[in-house]
Amino acid sequence: MPGTRVTKQPKAFYLIFFIELWERFGFYGMQVLLVLYFSKNLGFSDSQANNLFGAFTALMYLIPTLGGYMGDHWIGIRRTMVLGTVVLIIGYSSLAIFGAMNIYIPLAIILVGNGLFKANPANLMSKIYEGQENKLDSGFTLYYMAINVGSFIAVASTPAVAAHFGWNIAFLTCAIGLTAALIAYFIWRRLIAPFGSAPDNHPVAPRMTAKITGLILALIGICIFCLYNFTLSGWAILIAGVGIFGMFLLQILRSPSADKKSLFVCLILIVQAVIFFVLYLQIPTSLNFFALRNVTPVFLGIHIEPASYRIFNSLWIVLLSPVLATIYNKLALHDKDLSMPTKFVLGTFLTGAGFAILGLSTKYAAYHGVISGGWIAFFYLFESTGELLVSALGLAMVSRYVPARLMGFTMGVWFFSNSIAGIIAGKVASIASVPKNITNPIQSLPIYHHLFSNLAYVTIGISIFMALFVPMLKKMSEKPLESK
Repeated sequence: MPGTRVTKQPKAFYLIFFIELWERFGFYGMQVLLVLYFSKNLGFSDSQANNLFGAFTALMYLIPTLGGYMGDHWIGIRRTMVLGTVVLIIGYSSLAIFGAMNIYIPLAIILVGNGLFKANPANLMSKIYEGQENKLDSGFTLYYMAINVGSFIAVASTPAVAAHFGWNIAFLTCAIGLTAALIAYFIWRRLIAPFGSAPDNHPVAPRMTAKITGLILALIGICIFCLYNFTLSGWAILIAGVGIFGMFLLQILRSPSADKKSLFVCLILIVQAVIFFVLYLQIPTSLNFFALRNVTPVFLGIHIEPASYRIFNSLWIVLLSPVLATIYNKLALHDKDLSMPTKFVLGTFLTGAGFAILGLSTKYAAYHGVISGGWIAFFYLFESTGELLVSALGLAMVSRYVPARLMGFTMGVWFFSNSIAGIIAGKVASIASVPKNITNPIQSLPIYHHLFSNLAYVTIGISIFMALFVPMLKKMSEKPLESK
């Protein structure tokens, strides 16, 4: 916006930025280590590790809806955010202390903490910028940057901490980062005191405290059961997904004729996004194992832990975000901005091309079956561009195509698509499960070549097929929604 300084934001924004940065530090610091911890410390096979991680990811996207509702209607946005932070600190600390004895309890606590926290900072941001629409875009751009700064710091540091000081200290580091965020909140909470939902301004009744405590304990129990029985849970989520997408299709059929076409385009793009997220979730699963076994731990003369190669994901996103924003603005000035279907097809295609690069890299491995880290950096250039075209625009896509009466339901469908992708991604990653008796990189290399090459073939093929329908989808979505 002309005359808007990106860095000049309301004071409350900077506290939210700080809290979100360290919450994402804790989350990505844990996530980047998780499948390796399952494998190296708990003795899980690749298949067990990938499928458990898939179930963990699927559950992660189901609970935030409840956390958002709790913030809006029960105890307030600020209180729910703080409660989520406290539960996450307990979860990461218990993972550090008790994870080797029973991994399912800490993971369940983390899932519930993430569910309580996740929706509320963004909700609070929307309250902070009410009446300041000229600063809204820049504020959320910096907010997205906080996510990636936190990810960058975590991916760069926690694998090294795990390598030099042990898994327990690495997970404890995640808890320490969140503790810093919690301390900052209580020191500067006056900055966000004017913002929140109606329940924030009233004391919490003892009955409500007991109700929420019971709910948290019940959710932890449910998550433990689902993680223990991750195969059964996976099938349940997939079956539920069929039902939810069926309900969405029914809503389309019942909608006014002016809305039908745009809603149908939204449904097609959500289904296409599932394909992208299946690829994206190979990063903490099959790609993590690939980096461990078949990628040199030295990049530009600097030692790098295998899990830390994900640092290029955050780095490329930070570098590419302003570039893409500039391109969008210039195209829009000439009324030539790319349509949302075009961006989704291009994003999926580029991610598939990234996996083609990984498949190709295995043909240029050294004699002992190890590739240069430069191939991974090159892969992330394509994957991160695809992420910005699909994942970063997903909620904007829903807002653009969906009438207000279906907005909440469709947002839920979008997040549920991530859950479905988590289950599928775990099963896809298991295609590259390397037997425990194989330790020679030369033997594991063809296994990863098979997975990455086939992911590339399938994804690029689907992208080309979907590109044929872009003109039709663009035309269907051009008419503005009459019921907005």
